[in-house]
Amino acid sequence: MPFVTRDESGRVVAVAEQPLDEEAEALPPEDPEVQAFLARMHGFEAAEGDDAFVSSDLSFIRVLEDLIEVLIRRGVLSLSDLPASAQDKLMQRRALRGWLAGVAGLVDDDDGKVL
Repeated sequence: MPFVTRDESGRVVAVAEQPLDEEAEALPPEDPEVQAFLARMHGFEAAEGDDAFVSSDLSFIRVLEDLIEVLIRRGVLSLSDLPASAQDKLMQRRALRGWLAGVAGLVDDDDGKVL
């Protein structure tokens, strides 16, 4: 489970595999605050008050990503059919999701023991 560090206003300003200080808070990788932080780090900054839109957009992007993956697995679409920039983005998302899945598997949620 990733650990987050917050600023004075409570906004997530860092995500790490290990707690960076005593105030670090463990959040699941799919937490909207973790996802919003990762989106900001990839150049997408939400305007003030757009949290519901950002959350909705992030969820919808995940649906589209899953749909593309299913179409590729079923042979309906080939990754090479997509423009190079779309291929790059999909590969970055695959890597990020793989990393998040790995981070999520580091801690046993039932009793908090590191596996």
